[in-house]
Amino acid sequence: MRVQNNTKKILVVDDSEMVRNFHSYIIKMFGYQVETAENGAVALEKLLGEEYQLIVTDINMPIMDGYEMIKNIHDQRIAIPIIIISTEDEHKPGITGVNPGDDIYLVKPTNPEKLVSTIKMLL
Repeated sequence: MRVQNNTKKILVVDDSEMVRNFHSYIIKMFGYQVETAENGAVALEKLLGEEYQLIVTDINMPIMDGYEMIKNIHDQRIAIPIIIISTEDEHKPGITGVNPGDDIYLVKPTNPEKLVSTIKMLL
């Protein structure tokens, strides 16, 4: 694994602290800056106050789930790539506000190499 020096900032959104820490650790190993949010509402608040180059999000979260967060992001015309990490049962293509082809789905548990290669591809 080769660490790169990136100034790109990624927002990791998941209600599980363990998952947030796991994804953050992997992403930081490749030199990206990472911030986290425990649900979609917190993530939207952060998006309105800071600039991020990519979002990695779960779907099933309290207060505001991933689909509602993505719909709000698209409604506010925030242009940002989104990687959705969910179980196969949570993956519902065609949900209103989620544009097929714009967002990338990965299935839990996510392979760290697949996550990083997807991030590199999008950035």
